Amino acid sequence: MPSEPTKRVSPADAADSAETGDAAIAANAPAMTMRQARMLDLRIYISAMFFIFGTTVTVMGISPSEAQLERAAGVNINLWAGLAMLGLSAVMGVWAFVSPPELPAADSSDPDMPDLP
Repeated sequence: MPSEPTKRVSPADAADSAETGDAAIAANAPAMTMRQARMLDLRIYISAMFFIFGTTVTVMGISPSEAQLERAAGVNINLWAGLAMLGLSAVMGVWAFVSPPELPAADSSDPDMPDLP
């Protein structure tokens, strides 16, 4: 006797539905939401950008030529600007780590907020 075919749910439909019937998905839903919130946190991207630029400028400022120092009134501006960028990168990275983004409550009464899974 043929058995009934099982209902197949596409990944997109499973992600959109609040109740999939899968305990593993239900247990991991809050962690996935926090991961998504961290991915949208601009402090991480700003920190990475300043780290890349700061490293580049600092490396360029390690051994300046006499002409570069003369144009900058004797100040190794590449080195100091690069170190400042690396410092800002560290501040933004620590800030993003210490103060993670807040997630809105699932029972929020704000009608403009989307429903969380």
